[in-house]
Amino acid sequence: MNQNLSEYQSILLKVFKHFADFCSNNGIQYYAAYGTMIGAIRHKGFIPWDDDMDVFMKRKDYDRFITLRKTVDKPYKIATYLDGYSPYPYAKYYTTEGTIWEFAHFPFVYGPWLDIFPLDECNGSKDNAALEAYHYATWKYRKAIAYASWKEIGYDLFCGKILRAAIKTIKKTRYAPFRNRYIRQIKIAEDLFRAGQGNSLVDYSGAIVNEVFSKSWFDSTLQVPFEDTVISIPNGYHQYLSYLYGDYMQLPPEGERKIHIPYFIDLKHSLTIEEIQNRYKSQLIDKQSLPLRTILDELRHRAKGWKSSRIKE
Repeated sequence: MNQNLSEYQSILLKVFKHFADFCSNNGIQYYAAYGTMIGAIRHKGFIPWDDDMDVFMKRKDYDRFITLRKTVDKPYKIATYLDGYSPYPYAKYYTTEGTIWEFAHFPFVYGPWLDIFPLDECNGSKDNAALEAYHYATWKYRKAIAYASWKEIGYDLFCGKILRAAIKTIKKTRYAPFRNRYIRQIKIAEDLFRAGQGNSLVDYSGAIVNEVFSKSWFDSTLQVPFEDTVISIPNGYHQYLSYLYGDYMQLPPEGERKIHIPYFIDLKHSLTIEEIQNRYKSQLIDKQSLPLRTILDELRHRAKGWKSSRIKE
């Protein structure tokens, strides 16, 4: 166990324990994923510089998890695009004790969180048509919930930032009124994922890269130490980690040890966006852009979506 957890990691560990109990009490199976699985195997806890936790759920468990989101005890919550605010195509399990505003573009605040990614069946490769439709609908949904008040747009015009004001106005008038339509389109695309069958599992919420996992790697779970508790990992963890990362026991170069830098973070208080803007306006960093990989991926799906994969309701 790491005796020198950061304040953030200590809070996140508490969130994870509540999440694990919630899953156990409701008969939901999860698996540590991505860097969290590496941390469990290589460090028996957090990767020292890591500041988030990722888990997988097979689609059946994930759907049940989502349907139970209103039953979570305070101060914990489950965020999903279905509620029309979260900009993420996957679920988040988080605490409301503390405030994180990750991207200024989206009016969605939460506390330290876990990312929950659904795994769907496929026959050796992703269903590209469903994938394009999904990301195209997600792209439109993101535009619909992008944050810009008329006051902010007016200020941009006053400062001579005509193009910025025009883009914000387009989002506010062209996409925002149709948010519920885009939510329905994402749900339709997810139904295509649910219909998939085969001997492989895939995380469709990721990039277009065709990363698929053998279903046999997730036949059962192992309980391994994670800080002062345990975490579930798939029985084929070695095959999974080797497939994605190669020699996963080797530490990456220091320059590749990335962390999240949110637009605003306060681990002591639960604040609304209005409170953040009123109290800390002078301290807010420049507006955070989405990760370049996410932007490029969305643009690729947007172009292909226009050509061949637009969802008809």
